[in-house]
Amino acid sequence: MPTAEDRKERAVRLLFCGDSGDAVTAAGLISDDFRFQFMERADSWSVDGKVVSARLDRAAFLQHGIGATKDMTRDGMHFTVDLVLCDGDYVCIFGESHALSNRGETYNNSYCWRMRFSGELISEFREYCDTHHAHMVLFA
Repeated sequence: MPTAEDRKERAVRLLFCGDSGDAVTAAGLISDDFRFQFMERADSWSVDGKVVSARLDRAAFLQHGIGATKDMTRDGMHFTVDLVLCDGDYVCIFGESHALSNRGETYNNSYCWRMRFSGELISEFREYCDTHHAHMVLFA
């Protein structure tokens, strides 16, 4: 059974897999029944005419979710981590992004990422942020 420090380290590693587009490392950190959810009321949104779901299973997360930050920004989100908390099976990461959209607009957002572990692997990943800012800068 992983310790709280192990879980915190694995959660931060998964977060940075998204910034670097590292699906191979991410695959080793998540469970077969893994679920990702971008926390907003809408079930999906449109980017360049393509509908994107706010909820992804393991396969969709590894195929589309991990590379999304590279697709939406010029050179990644440049995440910073301010605080990592662990309570039992849950890890919460508080941090920020410092990016440029593909249109050259500044995209700086604040986040809470909540991950749940099932044993040694992450089974759930929820991303909370200013969704209005994300839609206006990244998806408009």
